[in-house]
Amino acid sequence: MCSLEYFRDFDLESMDITLKFRQQEYGDVNCVVWDAALVLAKYLETLYVKQYTFFVSKRVLELGAGLGCVGITAACFGGDVILTDLSQNLQQLQCNIDENKLHIKGNAKADALKWGNKLQAEPFDILLMADCIYYIEVIEDLVKTMVDSTTPETLILISQEIRDTDKQKTSWEMFTNTLIKYFTISYIPEDEQHPIYRSSDILLINAKKKCL
Repeated sequence: MCSLEYFRDFDLESMDITLKFRQQEYGDVNCVVWDAALVLAKYLETLYVKQYTFFVSKRVLELGAGLGCVGITAACFGGDVILTDLSQNLQQLQCNIDENKLHIKGNAKADALKWGNKLQAEPFDILLMADCIYYIEVIEDLVKTMVDSTTPETLILISQEIRDTDKQKTSWEMFTNTLIKYFTISYIPEDEQHPIYRSSDILLINAKKKCL
């Protein structure tokens, strides 16, 4: 259960706005904005600063959106974003979309998606994931959804904090081994990331679907 709600501020200096995310002091995986989400969201800002039209009219899918920090950021930069999570998590996700709607230049929509399935939509231009690798039993379904939602032209950005537990290490190894069957991957160097929002404990990956 989640409790003790409060708002977390997140500044997008390039637009001179502050996003607000309702989160909890403690609880399950969907109760807070995780550091990996902040790193990815700020990397999106670096892409926006380099090219202000980068996200405009792009179809963007976020998997495991949680509280929506990454997807809402992309929507603020002009993306047409579908933020997905399990149905029981959509209420808090929608709350954060509504809280930040005045800053959204594109579109942001919350939608239920269980990994292993795909949305009834054409493949996306951009796919985003932050801190989605926890449970070994859903990894194959997650990668299946990634395959079904992308083309070789899709930009896929994955941010993951590497935690020093046996479960985390095993999950990450299984995920990367499954991922490289269908995608080529490269690691984005820290010096190409946001100068403040980056960490040696958080991997930022660019993946491209293979032409099979």
